Amino acid sequence: MRQALLAGLVLVAAPAVAQEWFTHSSGELRAYHGDWLAVCADEGEGPCRAVTTAVDPGSQAFFDLRLAIHRLDASPDWAVEVMDRGMPGEALTALSFSFDGEVVDLPPGAWEQGDFDGYNAVDTVVIRDAEIAADLVARMKPGTAVVMTYRPRGEGDGVARFSLRGVTAAADAIEARVLARQE
Repeated sequence: MRQALLAGLVLVAAPAVAQEWFTHSSGELRAYHGDWLAVCADEGEGPCRAVTTAVDPGSQAFFDLRLAIHRLDASPDWAVEVMDRGMPGEALTALSFSFDGEVVDLPPGAWEQGDFDGYNAVDTVVIRDAEIAADLVARMKPGTAVVMTYRPRGEGDGVARFSLRGVTAAADAIEARVLARQE
């Protein structure tokens, strides 16, 4: 029993193993890093992002929640995008992130409704402010999990939970790819 418990702890504590980049049938360059996927459009020459998804209990959907960090071209900056089915993005009055218990409340107006590309995704918000997004990404990297809460709750419970296993490796892979393109 004790050996099984220790083996389980080793698996949980093990760092995410990065996989090699591959070209997806969509033309995106992709690489898996634990629970995160690094993606660069146009066979690696276009914009890059790292993304993780989750499913609500009992859901039959491919994913109900998505957290993405988008590397902004021609800058060292990131944007953070969060999607939760039923989140009333346009009507949000409060948004906070809890990184392994450490809460960061975003100031009103720090997010905008819609997805990163500007599409009207009613259940998605983006944080584009460079300082706020950099702080969120920096907090993600050493963490194990992040819980986002929002008000009003909308159709869901007002909570979106994500694993951070692999986010550092995914972000680092994207940084290396972007820097290599700039040389």
